[in-house]
Amino acid sequence: MGTTVDPITLKALLTGEGLRHGIPQNPRFCGTPSCDVVYFGQSVTFLQRHLTVPVHAKQPENDAVPVCYCFGDTPASIREEIARSGKGSAFATISAEVKSGRCACEVRNPKGDCCLGDVLKTERRLMSEVALIVG
Repeated sequence: MGTTVDPITLKALLTGEGLRHGIPQNPRFCGTPSCDVVYFGQSVTFLQRHLTVPVHAKQPENDAVPVCYCFGDTPASIREEIARSGKGSAFATISAEVKSGRCACEVRNPKGDCCLGDVLKTERRLMSEVALIVG
């Protein structure tokens, strides 16, 4: 199980302790929130404590954990935008940045790929939460 991640992602995000375990040739990412393992491969596993950043996939409800690691959007900042303007703009803003080639998801996002799916999912969840509160 798990999705394949480029080893460069691990090299960019592991702590010194994590790096000392070695980088597997074909590391995989585990996004299951109930599991402390973030990366695994061959005979090595890396836990959340081995990373220099918190992992959104492991803590999707945590307002302080980035949804977008390139531009710093968090559930809290997305919620603030929705409360202020009545709509979310994170997805559109980040999409424009990605199209302009100004992202580094492969090295900044623990998943090793684009965050847009997570941003959209979070924005929709928070929009529905605000609608329930207002409605």
